[in-house]
Amino acid sequence: VPQVVRSGPCIDARKLHHMTSIFGSTDSAADRAMVSTQDPVGAGGGVYFLANDVMFDMVVAFLNSFRHHHPCSKLCLIPYDDQFDQIASLKHHFEFSVFDDQEQLNRCDAISVRFHGKIKGAYRKLCAWSGPFERFAYIDADTVLQCDLRFAFAELGAADIVTSSSHLADNLRWVWKPSVVHSHLSGQQIEFAASTGFIVSRRGALEFDWILNQVDSAVALKEHMVLKCMEQPFLNYLIVTSGRRYTSLLQLVKSGARPHLPLEFWAGSTAGVLEDGRLRYASEQPIFLLHWAGGWRKHASLTELPNKELWLKYRNAHPAIPSFE
Repeated sequence: VPQVVRSGPCIDARKLHHMTSIFGSTDSAADRAMVSTQDPVGAGGGVYFLANDVMFDMVVAFLNSFRHHHPCSKLCLIPYDDQFDQIASLKHHFEFSVFDDQEQLNRCDAISVRFHGKIKGAYRKLCAWSGPFERFAYIDADTVLQCDLRFAFAELGAADIVTSSSHLADNLRWVWKPSVVHSHLSGQQIEFAASTGFIVSRRGALEFDWILNQVDSAVALKEHMVLKCMEQPFLNYLIVTSGRRYTSLLQLVKSGARPHLPLEFWAGSTAGVLEDGRLRYASEQPIFLLHWAGGWRKHASLTELPNKELWLKYRNAHPAIPSFE
Protein backbone atom coordinates (compact mmCIF):
# COMPACT_ATOMS: atom_id res chain seq x y z
CA VAL A 1 0.00 0.00 0.00
CA PRO A 2 1.55 3.36 -1.01
CA GLN A 3 2.14 5.93 1.69
CA VAL A 4 0.06 9.08 1.59
CA VAL A 5 1.59 12.07 3.28
CA ARG A 6 -0.34 15.27 3.88
CA SER A 7 1.19 18.46 5.18
CA GLY A 8 -1.68 19.24 7.53
CA PRO A 9 -5.07 18.08 8.79
CA CYS A 10 -7.10 20.66 6.85
CA ILE A 11 -6.72 23.28 4.18
CA ASP A 12 -5.71 26.63 5.66
CA ALA A 13 -8.76 28.37 7.15
CA ARG A 14 -7.88 31.65 5.42
CA LYS A 15 -7.94 29.96 2.01
CA LEU A 16 -11.25 28.32 2.86
CA HIS A 17 -12.73 31.65 3.96
CA HIS A 18 -11.69 33.27 0.70
CA MET A 19 -13.24 30.48 -1.40
CA THR A 20 -16.40 30.57 0.68
CA SER A 21 -16.74 34.28 0.03
CA ILE A 22 -16.40 33.70 -3.71
CA PHE A 23 -18.79 30.77 -3.90
CA GLY A 24 -21.26 32.58 -1.68
CA SER A 25 -23.32 31.21 1.15
CA THR A 26 -26.93 30.87 2.20
CA ASP A 27 -28.76 30.79 5.47
CA SER A 28 -29.63 27.09 5.20
CA ALA A 29 -28.18 24.62 7.67
CA ALA A 30 -27.30 22.31 4.79
CA ASP A 31 -25.16 24.93 3.11
CA ARG A 32 -23.45 25.88 6.35
CA ALA A 33 -22.61 22.22 6.86
CA MET A 34 -20.97 22.12 3.46
CA VAL A 35 -18.09 24.26 4.66
CA SER A 36 -17.81 22.63 8.06
CA THR A 37 -14.39 21.48 9.17
CA GLN A 38 -15.86 18.08 9.97
CA ASP A 39 -14.79 15.55 7.37
CA PRO A 40 -17.81 14.29 5.37
CA VAL A 41 -15.76 11.32 4.11
CA GLY A 42 -15.13 9.91 7.58
CA ALA A 43 -12.25 8.04 9.20
CA GLY A 44 -10.25 5.85 6.85
CA GLY A 45 -11.82 7.41 3.78
CA GLY A 46 -10.46 9.54 1.00
CA VAL A 47 -10.91 10.73 -2.56
CA TYR A 48 -8.85 10.06 -5.70
CA PHE A 49 -8.63 12.09 -8.88
CA LEU A 50 -6.74 11.36 -12.10
CA ALA A 51 -4.96 14.10 -14.02
CA ASN A 52 -1.95 15.40 -15.91
CA ASP A 53 -0.75 18.88 -16.88
CA VAL A 54 -2.92 18.98 -20.03
CA MET A 55 -5.87 19.35 -17.65
CA PHE A 56 -4.34 22.05 -15.45
CA ASP A 57 -7.17 24.60 -15.61
CA MET A 58 -9.88 21.96 -15.29
CA VAL A 59 -8.05 20.51 -12.29
CA VAL A 60 -7.80 23.90 -10.57
CA ALA A 61 -11.57 24.31 -10.88
CA PHE A 62 -12.13 20.80 -9.52
CA LEU A 63 -9.76 21.32 -6.59
CA ASN A 64 -11.32 24.65 -5.65
CA SER A 65 -14.76 23.07 -5.59
CA PHE A 66 -13.56 19.99 -3.72
CA ARG A 67 -11.79 21.90 -0.97
CA HIS A 68 -14.73 24.24 -0.56
CA HIS A 69 -16.88 21.28 0.46
CA HIS A 70 -14.13 19.02 1.88
CA PRO A 71 -11.58 21.17 3.71
CA CYS A 72 -10.29 18.22 5.76
CA SER A 73 -10.83 15.16 3.56
CA LYS A 74 -7.84 13.18 2.37
CA LEU A 75 -7.24 13.66 -1.34
CA CYS A 76 -4.85 11.77 -3.63
CA LEU A 77 -3.76 12.43 -7.21
CA ILE A 78 -3.33 9.39 -9.45
CA PRO A 79 -1.00 10.64 -12.22
CA TYR A 80 -2.43 10.06 -15.70
CA ASP A 81 1.12 9.89 -17.01
CA ASP A 82 4.54 11.33 -16.15
CA GLN A 83 3.59 14.86 -17.18
CA PHE A 84 2.13 16.20 -13.94
CA ASP A 85 4.67 18.69 -12.55
CA GLN A 86 2.23 21.61 -12.82
CA ILE A 87 -0.49 19.65 -11.06
CA ALA A 88 1.95 18.55 -8.35
CA SER A 89 2.84 22.21 -7.76
CA LEU A 90 -0.73 22.71 -6.48
CA LYS A 91 -0.18 20.37 -3.52
CA HIS A 92 0.62 23.12 -1.02
CA HIS A 93 -2.50 25.05 -2.06
CA PHE A 94 -4.93 22.14 -1.89
CA GLU A 95 -3.36 19.56 0.43
CA PHE A 96 -3.23 16.39 -1.63
CA SER A 97 -0.83 13.50 -1.96
CA VAL A 98 0.39 11.67 -5.06
CA PHE A 99 -0.10 7.97 -5.66
CA ASP A 100 3.49 6.83 -6.16
CA ASP A 101 3.37 3.03 -6.41
CA GLN A 102 5.04 2.88 -9.82
CA GLU A 103 4.71 -0.89 -10.07
CA GLN A 104 0.95 -0.65 -9.68
CA LEU A 105 0.74 2.20 -12.19
CA ASN A 106 2.78 0.14 -14.64
CA ARG A 107 0.41 -2.80 -14.23
CA CYS A 108 -2.52 -0.55 -15.11
CA ASP A 109 -0.63 0.74 -18.13
CA ALA A 110 0.01 -2.84 -19.26
CA ILE A 111 -3.71 -3.59 -19.07
CA SER A 112 -4.46 -0.57 -21.27
CA VAL A 113 -2.01 -1.81 -23.90
CA ARG A 114 -3.98 -5.05 -24.17
CA PHE A 115 -7.04 -3.07 -25.29
CA HIS A 116 -5.51 -0.15 -27.20
CA GLY A 117 -2.06 -1.23 -28.34
CA LYS A 118 -0.57 1.67 -26.40
CA ILE A 119 -0.70 3.15 -22.92
CA LYS A 120 -3.89 4.95 -21.91
CA GLY A 121 -3.60 6.60 -18.52
CA ALA A 122 -7.34 6.35 -17.79
CA TYR A 123 -6.83 2.74 -16.73
CA ARG A 124 -4.78 3.98 -13.78
CA LYS A 125 -8.00 4.72 -11.89
CA LEU A 126 -7.98 0.98 -11.15
CA CYS A 127 -5.33 1.83 -8.53
CA ALA A 128 -8.09 3.21 -6.32
CA TRP A 129 -9.07 -0.32 -5.25
CA SER A 130 -5.59 -1.03 -3.92
CA GLY A 131 -4.72 2.42 -2.58
CA PRO A 132 -4.45 3.70 0.99
CA PHE A 133 -8.12 4.57 1.60
CA GLU A 134 -10.43 1.99 3.17
CA ARG A 135 -13.45 3.72 1.62
CA PHE A 136 -13.02 6.01 -1.34
CA ALA A 137 -14.60 8.11 -4.01
CA TYR A 138 -12.97 8.38 -7.41
CA ILE A 139 -13.84 11.57 -9.33
CA ASP A 140 -12.84 12.56 -12.87
CA ALA A 141 -11.09 15.91 -12.71
CA ASP A 142 -13.08 17.59 -15.51
CA THR A 143 -15.77 18.25 -12.92
CA VAL A 144 -16.80 20.58 -10.14
CA LEU A 145 -18.60 19.59 -6.95
CA GLN A 146 -21.66 21.46 -5.71
CA CYS A 147 -21.94 19.70 -2.34
CA ASP A 148 -20.03 17.29 -0.15
CA LEU A 149 -20.06 13.53 -0.70
CA ARG A 150 -21.43 12.41 2.64
CA PHE A 151 -24.63 11.16 0.97
CA ALA A 152 -22.70 9.00 -1.54
CA PHE A 153 -20.49 7.33 1.07
CA ALA A 154 -23.65 6.48 3.03
CA GLU A 155 -24.74 4.20 0.16
CA LEU A 156 -21.82 1.85 0.86
CA GLY A 157 -23.95 0.35 3.60
CA ALA A 158 -26.02 -1.45 0.97
CA ALA A 159 -23.59 -1.73 -1.95
CA ASP A 160 -19.89 -2.34 -2.59
CA ILE A 161 -19.62 -0.22 -5.73
CA VAL A 162 -21.77 2.84 -6.48
CA THR A 163 -21.44 4.83 -9.69
CA SER A 164 -23.19 8.09 -10.52
CA SER A 165 -25.39 6.81 -13.32
CA SER A 166 -26.35 3.57 -15.05
CA HIS A 167 -29.17 1.91 -17.02
CA LEU A 168 -29.34 4.73 -19.57
CA ALA A 169 -29.36 4.38 -23.36
CA ASP A 170 -27.01 7.35 -23.54
CA ASN A 171 -24.60 5.50 -21.25
CA LEU A 172 -24.91 2.20 -23.10
CA ARG A 173 -23.65 3.65 -26.37
CA TRP A 174 -20.46 4.77 -24.59
CA VAL A 175 -19.83 1.32 -23.12
CA TRP A 176 -21.02 -1.46 -25.44
CA LYS A 177 -21.64 -1.86 -29.14
CA PRO A 178 -24.98 -3.47 -30.14
CA SER A 179 -23.12 -6.69 -30.98
CA VAL A 180 -22.46 -7.31 -27.27
CA VAL A 181 -25.85 -9.05 -27.05
CA HIS A 182 -24.17 -12.00 -28.79
CA SER A 183 -21.55 -12.30 -26.03
CA HIS A 184 -21.72 -14.33 -22.82
CA LEU A 185 -22.81 -11.29 -20.79
CA SER A 186 -26.41 -11.31 -19.63
CA GLY A 187 -28.89 -8.62 -20.55
CA GLN A 188 -28.84 -7.39 -16.96
CA GLN A 189 -25.04 -7.09 -17.00
CA ILE A 190 -25.08 -5.22 -20.31
CA GLU A 191 -27.86 -2.84 -19.28
CA PHE A 192 -25.96 -1.64 -16.20
CA ALA A 193 -23.66 0.39 -18.50
CA ALA A 194 -22.37 2.77 -15.86
CA SER A 195 -20.52 6.02 -16.27
CA THR A 196 -17.15 5.52 -14.56
CA GLY A 197 -16.32 9.18 -13.95
CA PHE A 198 -17.60 8.98 -10.38
CA ILE A 199 -17.37 5.86 -8.21
CA VAL A 200 -17.70 5.21 -4.50
CA SER A 201 -16.34 1.91 -3.24
CA ARG A 202 -14.10 0.11 -0.77
CA ARG A 203 -10.47 -0.92 -1.00
CA GLY A 204 -10.31 -4.51 -2.18
CA ALA A 205 -13.84 -4.64 -3.59
CA LEU A 206 -11.98 -5.32 -6.84
CA GLU A 207 -8.79 -7.16 -5.86
CA PHE A 208 -5.99 -6.30 -8.23
CA ASP A 209 -4.87 -9.90 -8.74
CA TRP A 210 -8.46 -10.72 -9.64
CA ILE A 211 -8.52 -7.78 -12.07
CA LEU A 212 -5.41 -9.15 -13.79
CA ASN A 213 -7.02 -12.57 -14.06
CA GLN A 214 -10.05 -11.01 -15.78
CA VAL A 215 -8.08 -9.26 -18.53
CA ASP A 216 -8.02 -12.18 -20.98
CA SER A 217 -11.77 -12.77 -20.81
CA ALA A 218 -12.40 -9.03 -21.16
CA VAL A 219 -10.05 -8.69 -24.14
CA ALA A 220 -12.08 -11.46 -25.80
CA LEU A 221 -14.97 -8.96 -25.77
CA LYS A 222 -12.89 -6.11 -27.19
CA GLU A 223 -14.77 -6.08 -30.50
CA HIS A 224 -17.98 -5.30 -28.56
CA MET A 225 -16.47 -2.47 -26.49
CA VAL A 226 -16.64 1.25 -27.21
CA LEU A 227 -12.94 1.80 -26.58
CA LYS A 228 -13.21 5.49 -27.43
CA CYS A 229 -14.20 5.75 -23.77
CA MET A 230 -10.93 4.21 -22.64
CA GLU A 231 -11.34 2.16 -19.46
CA GLN A 232 -15.11 2.50 -19.19
CA PRO A 233 -16.08 -0.77 -20.93
CA PHE A 234 -13.43 -2.78 -19.08
CA LEU A 235 -14.38 -1.31 -15.73
CA ASN A 236 -18.04 -2.04 -16.42
CA TYR A 237 -17.07 -5.62 -17.23
CA LEU A 238 -15.19 -5.89 -13.94
CA ILE A 239 -18.07 -4.48 -11.91
CA VAL A 240 -20.79 -6.72 -13.35
CA THR A 241 -18.69 -9.91 -13.17
CA SER A 242 -17.23 -9.21 -9.72
CA GLY A 243 -19.96 -10.83 -7.66
CA ARG A 244 -20.07 -7.63 -5.61
CA ARG A 245 -23.18 -5.58 -4.88
CA TYR A 246 -23.33 -2.69 -7.32
CA THR A 247 -25.74 0.11 -8.18
CA SER A 248 -25.79 3.79 -9.15
CA LEU A 249 -27.15 6.95 -7.61
CA LEU A 250 -29.44 7.39 -10.60
CA GLN A 251 -30.80 3.85 -10.26
CA LEU A 252 -31.51 4.43 -6.58
CA VAL A 253 -33.47 7.56 -7.51
CA LYS A 254 -35.39 5.91 -10.36
CA SER A 255 -36.27 2.88 -8.25
CA GLY A 256 -37.77 5.11 -5.59
CA ALA A 257 -35.35 3.81 -2.97
CA ARG A 258 -33.63 7.21 -2.63
CA PRO A 259 -35.76 9.68 -4.60
CA HIS A 260 -33.99 12.81 -3.37
CA LEU A 261 -30.35 11.82 -3.91
CA PRO A 262 -28.24 14.42 -5.72
CA LEU A 263 -27.19 13.38 -9.22
CA GLU A 264 -24.43 14.08 -11.72
CA PHE A 265 -25.11 16.59 -14.52
CA TRP A 266 -23.43 16.61 -17.92
CA ALA A 267 -22.08 20.14 -18.11
CA GLY A 268 -22.31 20.22 -21.89
CA SER A 269 -26.10 20.39 -21.59
CA THR A 270 -28.15 23.57 -21.51
CA ALA A 271 -30.99 21.87 -19.62
CA GLY A 272 -29.85 22.94 -16.17
CA VAL A 273 -31.34 25.83 -14.23
CA LEU A 274 -28.82 28.27 -12.73
CA GLU A 275 -30.02 29.56 -9.39
CA ASP A 276 -28.01 31.33 -6.66
CA GLY A 277 -24.77 30.36 -8.36
CA ARG A 278 -25.60 26.66 -8.56
CA LEU A 279 -26.99 24.45 -11.27
CA ARG A 280 -30.02 22.24 -10.69
CA TYR A 281 -32.33 20.15 -12.81
CA ALA A 282 -35.60 21.76 -13.89
CA SER A 283 -37.29 18.92 -12.00
CA GLU A 284 -35.76 20.28 -8.76
CA GLN A 285 -33.55 17.17 -8.46
CA PRO A 286 -30.35 18.38 -6.78
CA ILE A 287 -27.03 18.17 -8.62
CA PHE A 288 -23.84 17.25 -6.79
CA LEU A 289 -21.41 17.07 -9.71
CA LEU A 290 -21.05 19.03 -12.95
CA HIS A 291 -19.14 16.89 -15.42
CA TRP A 292 -17.76 18.10 -18.73
CA ALA A 293 -17.05 14.41 -19.52
CA GLY A 294 -14.22 14.96 -21.94
CA GLY A 295 -16.13 17.70 -23.77
CA TRP A 296 -13.51 20.21 -22.67
CA ARG A 297 -11.10 18.56 -25.12
CA LYS A 298 -13.21 19.91 -27.98
CA HIS A 299 -12.48 23.41 -26.69
CA ALA A 300 -8.70 23.29 -26.29
CA SER A 301 -8.54 26.98 -25.38
CA LEU A 302 -11.60 26.60 -23.14
CA THR A 303 -12.95 29.80 -24.70
CA GLU A 304 -16.21 28.12 -25.74
CA LEU A 305 -16.56 25.77 -22.81
CA PRO A 306 -20.26 25.07 -22.09
CA ASN A 307 -21.48 26.61 -18.84
CA LYS A 308 -18.28 28.61 -18.84
CA GLU A 309 -19.49 31.34 -16.48
CA LEU A 310 -20.16 28.79 -13.77
CA TRP A 311 -16.87 27.00 -14.45
CA LEU A 312 -14.93 30.29 -14.20
CA LYS A 313 -16.33 30.87 -10.73
CA TYR A 314 -14.62 27.69 -9.57
CA ARG A 315 -11.49 28.05 -11.72
CA ASN A 316 -10.69 31.52 -10.39
CA ALA A 317 -11.61 31.00 -6.74
CA HIS A 318 -8.10 30.66 -5.30
CA PRO A 319 -6.31 33.95 -4.58
CA ALA A 320 -2.80 32.53 -5.05
CA ILE A 321 -3.40 30.97 -8.49
CA PRO A 322 -3.46 33.30 -11.51
CA SER A 323 -6.96 33.67 -12.91
CA PHE A 324 -8.08 32.18 -16.18
CA GLU A 325 -9.43 34.84 -18.52
